[in-house]
Amino acid sequence: MAGISLNGAYNHFIQDYVSKDVAHADTHRKDELRDVYKSIAKINKNSPLYLLTDDDKSRNDAIEIKEKARALQGNIIGLNNQEDRSSLNHTSGFTTNEEKVSASYIGKTPEEDVDNTGFDISVSSLASAQVNMGRFLPKDANGLTADNYAFDVKIGSQDFEFQFSIYQGDRNIDVQQKIAKLINKAGIGISAEIIDDANSRSAIQISSTKTGLRPGEVSQFEIYEASNNDLAKGSVSYLGLDQVSAPASNAHFKLNGEEKAAISNRFTVGGKFELQLKATTDPGESISVGVKKDNNALKKHINSLIDNYNDFVNDASGMKDVKFKSDKLKSEIVGIAKQYMTNMEDTGISLTADGTISVDDELLTQAISGAESEASLSPIKHFSNALIEKAKDISVDPMKYVDRPVVNYRNPDSRDTSSPYITSEYSGMMFNNYC
Repeated sequence: MAGISLNGAYNHFIQDYVSKDVAHADTHRKDELRDVYKSIAKINKNSPLYLLTDDDKSRNDAIEIKEKARALQGNIIGLNNQEDRSSLNHTSGFTTNEEKVSASYIGKTPEEDVDNTGFDISVSSLASAQVNMGRFLPKDANGLTADNYAFDVKIGSQDFEFQFSIYQGDRNIDVQQKIAKLINKAGIGISAEIIDDANSRSAIQISSTKTGLRPGEVSQFEIYEASNNDLAKGSVSYLGLDQVSAPASNAHFKLNGEEKAAISNRFTVGGKFELQLKATTDPGESISVGVKKDNNALKKHINSLIDNYNDFVNDASGMKDVKFKSDKLKSEIVGIAKQYMTNMEDTGISLTADGTISVDDELLTQAISGAESEASLSPIKHFSNALIEKAKDISVDPMKYVDRPVVNYRNPDSRDTSSPYITSEYSGMMFNNYC
């Protein structure tokens, strides 16, 4: 019976309160979880003993604000994928010829001048897939006799058998379409399509979905007659399924003059750049790859940060339960904004009378593009860090925003000990009135 009650309470909590999106803030290292435990234990050591009344509304508000704080933390952390999650040093990769080589920067923001981070590349060949082009056959002619057929496909160390039937009256195009459908439906790393020519003929073209060859490999795939003696033979040679018209090849290029190769046209360099090769370079041509400040990404980051703050403030303002201290919650959040966002009008950021933040898009664009942008926008970075810390604090102890009668205070002369059976004051809230 207790298990049923526990299940019901847990499902109620998950369905009604917990965000359905898993944010970066929901994944933790061991040391981060240890810090959460230490924070909870510290609260229990120093706080008085409260009486939690059977008031579903205030408890529900506490759970809701806890989840909103967790979502706020996750949204801020998810604004960019840099190690410093509140960093305003947005950068993006660039090349001097995007039509031939494109780049994205995936490393940490370089501390040195971004103009000094990069390299030169020249491309002599692109990585390509293996292509088998079958025989062109008259579409409406009847070729193979009606029977059950099969062929094998070898990919790496795996063999796959394809069986199909040809019925009386099936034309070449019918058989080709049947085989192409079988291959595409299998999803084993090859794809097939029907190619037409100007003479009302068609052929099956089979291509590998991957490019290049690893050391020791001679092909991406092989097609041959099935070894099954119970099935008819001859379909591979008649249709030309085993005819390799273009073998797989690797990409060849030079990085700062040093010869390199890759099995794909998309690869990383030094864990910092992800490159996409699109075309070969002309003899003697070299393309420069580097990083630059991305003002558009920075602007989007700031607007997203402020939108998340405003949403949280508006949510706190909407909680009108008499036992929930929404004014206390709102004043603490707005206090952080007042601490860091005051005197930011020159950048287009200003605090309004209701505690939300407004943004003048034109002034913000000018501030981001200015020579002193890092100094003028530094309060935003501190504001972001402070919001993350406040969100953590709310998540650990949301019940401090609920009006709770004090049963007794801790004896200041006694040794501080944590309550062994109370991991946190709100840990049992999900169970509602279950016991």
